[in-house]
Amino acid sequence: MRIRFESMAIDILFELIENGKYELVWSFILEYENSRNSFIERKLNIISISTLCNDVIQPNDNIKLIAKDIVMKSNTKGKDALYLSSAVYGGCKYFITCNDKFIKTVEKNRDNLKEIIKILNYTIL
Repeated sequence: MRIRFESMAIDILFELIENGKYELVWSFILEYENSRNSFIERKLNIISISTLCNDVIQPNDNIKLIAKDIVMKSNTKGKDALYLSSAVYGGCKYFITCNDKFIKTVEKNRDNLKEIIKILNYTIL
């Protein structure tokens, strides 16, 4: 049931993006993860989603520093920290994920991370 609701939420979100209500940002870490995707149909679907993005966050030293700070202050895993640091660096207002463990880690350490994720709202689908 949860997967069905997550899928419906994603469909609605993409419709809002296509209608210009929200902007989607792509990052190098998304590109990297998708390049390692062994499911061709999913991989192609993600590539098509990337065409909806208005901005692409490229790797840089600032993102690495933010990610290191996130890991240090929350014990978040490296790749997850890169996702979040890319969103922070890109000035994103929202960070949406279906990764329960990641969200729980961030929430548990919210006070430690408040200087890093000042304007970023996050939600779990």
